[in-house]
Amino acid sequence: MQIRMDLDTSPVDDATLINDIRPSGEFKGITFSNYKKTEVKNSLLDNMLKMKIEPACHWCAELLCAGHFMDVWEIILYYVGKHIHLGNPRLTVYLENRYSIFRNIMTQGNFTSEIQLRNNKNIRKLFAEIICVLTYSPRKHSFEPIRINREEEFDMTQMTERLKAPSVKYAQPVFEKEDPKELYIAINEFSYSISREGSNLMRACYWIEWLIEFENICKKRKEVCRAQRRSNINVDHKCQKDIIWMIWDALKHYAQEERHGDFVLKTMDSLLNLFCIKYTTACCKRRRYMLYFAVGLLTDAVPSTVEIISKDHKLVLISVLEQISVIYKQIKKNEVSPNTDYLFSNLEKHNAMENTLKRLEMLDSMGSFPKRIEQQRDDDDDDVYK
Repeated sequence: MQIRMDLDTSPVDDATLINDIRPSGEFKGITFSNYKKTEVKNSLLDNMLKMKIEPACHWCAELLCAGHFMDVWEIILYYVGKHIHLGNPRLTVYLENRYSIFRNIMTQGNFTSEIQLRNNKNIRKLFAEIICVLTYSPRKHSFEPIRINREEEFDMTQMTERLKAPSVKYAQPVFEKEDPKELYIAINEFSYSISREGSNLMRACYWIEWLIEFENICKKRKEVCRAQRRSNINVDHKCQKDIIWMIWDALKHYAQEERHGDFVLKTMDSLLNLFCIKYTTACCKRRRYMLYFAVGLLTDAVPSTVEIISKDHKLVLISVLEQISVIYKQIKKNEVSPNTDYLFSNLEKHNAMENTLKRLEMLDSMGSFPKRIEQQRDDDDDDVYK
């Protein structure tokens, strides 16, 4: 069953309007009600897995009210890649569409900072809808990361048992002139593992981890490891030489095999677009399950008729969206309210030019082209995205 999202231009009512004096910087590491952000993210994931929709929506709102929008998107991508993947491949197109709506709301609204989005009725409904859809979606087995032994598995003399490709032809369609020659064997093995002849999910995921770890080793040794620029990849210019795009080139190429069809191609395109959302090199590790998902599209049977949401769960979704204001009313009790002097002083400080500049900077930071590649990474990310 498809889900249509009708945008509502009316403002949120005063009972749920978040009027908090704390700037976004004060929410680093915590949520709106002063919970530790790591614990809230884990609680959100746990309640989604247990299909407890009300607490899941509550913890999502806790993050949104503190301005942690990208943390929520990161959880969404993680959950789909790790727990759902081939259980409902159509979710990739759905999420791509919802991120587009999210971006449009930002560009069309008069927001001077990301945190102001918490008082937008459509933003609240959009994330509640996504949490409901993902929570009630059919799931497959949960992926677990493949571990790499640094000492043994980067010595090619000790890796002969890992090399299964019968020839070096499999990397030829995707390997570019300026790609690192030392990665040819790894890309060839990966490409063979997603081809018709060598189709093997576990082996392909192993080479994904090998390449990610190879880049980490180079970084720690302060050695340059850059591939030929992939100008077609919709990320910051400085990130277009990351070696991860060699993997995506192989995925896109072998998705064109006749055995896969248009559905797999479209799903792969949407997966890549989702993977590129506010991409930095650090994203490769915490978004590894999206890569595993992409491999599954080429190595396993892919269901193409699973509904985005069932009829019964659609009724639950409607009820949740009608009652979402109750959650924000509850969270509002923990706001730090401004006094009259604060309100008037801010009216004087924020002139039109300042607001315009802030809005442009905010929109730039949320786009597919991050303004700075050196995006600060939360210390607690690894505790959540395992």
